[in-house]
Amino acid sequence: MKLWSTALWLLQKDLRLWLRDRTGMALGLLLPIALVTVFGMVMKFAFGGSGGMPKVELWVVDEDGSDASRKFVDALRDVGMLAVRPKAGDAPIAAAKARQQVLDGEAHHALIVQKGYGEALAAGKEPPLGMVRDPGRSMEAKLVGIGLMQATMAAGDGRSMPWLLASAMRRQGMSEQGIAGVRLGMDMVQKVVDRFASGGEPELRATGAQPGANFDMGALFADMVPVAREDVVPPERPKMLSYQLAQSVAGMTVMMLMFGLMACSSTLLQERDQGTLRRLLVSRAPRPALLLGKFLFCFTVGIVQLLILFTWGEVVFAVGAFRDPVTLVVLSITWAAAATTFGMLIAVWAKTQKQAEGLSTMLILVMAALGGCWFPLQVAELPLWASVITHSTLTHWAMTGYQGMFWSQKHFTDPLLLRTIAVQWGFVVVGAFAAWRIWRARYLAK
Repeated sequence: MKLWSTALWLLQKDLRLWLRDRTGMALGLLLPIALVTVFGMVMKFAFGGSGGMPKVELWVVDEDGSDASRKFVDALRDVGMLAVRPKAGDAPIAAAKARQQVLDGEAHHALIVQKGYGEALAAGKEPPLGMVRDPGRSMEAKLVGIGLMQATMAAGDGRSMPWLLASAMRRQGMSEQGIAGVRLGMDMVQKVVDRFASGGEPELRATGAQPGANFDMGALFADMVPVAREDVVPPERPKMLSYQLAQSVAGMTVMMLMFGLMACSSTLLQERDQGTLRRLLVSRAPRPALLLGKFLFCFTVGIVQLLILFTWGEVVFAVGAFRDPVTLVVLSITWAAAATTFGMLIAVWAKTQKQAEGLSTMLILVMAALGGCWFPLQVAELPLWASVITHSTLTHWAMTGYQGMFWSQKHFTDPLLLRTIAVQWGFVVVGAFAAWRIWRARYLAK
C-alpha cells in the first residue's frame, strides 16, 4: 500500500507542477496540432493531395499564336501534374525572358511553341517545339515529358500518335521508307482505336468495360514528344551535384543550426535557475554586456557549426560549398546572426525551460517545413495566402540564399541574394531590439 500511495502522491505533485506552467503545457499540446497542420499542407499543396503526384511549374511561350498552338497551351493547362505559367489571363512573356528565368534559377523548364506549329500539325508533321531547361532537375523533366505527351494527345484529339511514333523512329535512326511503313501500320491502329473510343465494335472491349474507359496512351510515354532542348547550366556548378542533394545539404544545415543555437541560448535560463545570472547582475559588469556576451557566444558556436556542416557536405557529397568562399561567408554570417537572434528572443521570453523547449521546437519544425528545408517549395502549387506564410519564415530566406549559391552559382551581389541577406538582417535588428526590451523588463527591472 505504501508503494501505491507514494506513487499516487508523486503523480499528484507532478500534475500540479505541470498544470502550474500553463504556457508550457499549452505549447506541448499545440506542437502536435501544428505539425499535423503543416504536414497536411505539405501533402495537399506539394505532393498533389489525394492524386499522389506533385505539380511541376512549366513556363510556356506561344510564338505561333495559331488556333492549334492555343489549343495545345490550353491542353497543357488541363494536365493535372503541370502548373503552367503565365497563368491564364496573365500577360505573356517573350522567349528571351523565359530563357533568362531559367538561367537565374527562377524557373527550371520553359517550353517555346515556335512559329509554324499550326502548319506543321495540319500537315501531320513534327511541330517545332523548343525547351529551355535546367538539366539537373531530372525529376521535373520526367513529369514535364509526361505532361507534354498528354497535352499533345488531348490537343490532337487522339490523332497525334502516327507522327509522334514516326518522329521517335526517326530519332532512333530508322530510314524514311521504314518510317512510312510504321505510319501505315499506325494509321490502321488509329482506326481501330477510334472505333473503340467511340463505342463501336463491342468485341474490342473487355466484358463490362465502358467505351474508352481508362484509355490513356499518353501516360505510357515520358519522352515521346519531339522537343529541341536547350540546356542552361551555370558553368561552375559541380557536374555530379543534383538539385535534390543541394536541397538536402542546405535544408538540414539551416534547420539543425536553429536547434543548436536554441540549445546555446537556453543556457541563459539555466544560469538564471542556478543563480549564476543573479551574481553576474550584481557584479560591476555592464548589464548590456551580459546579453551581448551571450549573443556573441551563440553566434560563434553557430559559425563553427556551419563550417563543420558545410565541410562535411563538401567532403562527402562534393556540393561545391567553397567554390565562392566570399559568398559562403556572407550568407553564413547572416544566417548565424538571424538564428542566434531567434534563439535569444525565445530565451528571454520564456519563463521556464519547458516553455523555451516547447515553443522553439514547434517554431523550428514549422519554419523548416514551410520555409523549404524539407522539400523544395518549387514543387508546391501554393495559393496566395500559403505563399505569404512561407515567405514570412526565416528559413525561406536562408534557403533561398544557399540554393542561389549552390545551384544557381550566384554571387552575394546578385539582387536575389542581396534581398535574402537584407531580410535576415532586418529580422536581426528588430529581433535584437525586442529581445533587449524583454530582457530589461524581466531581468533588469527587479
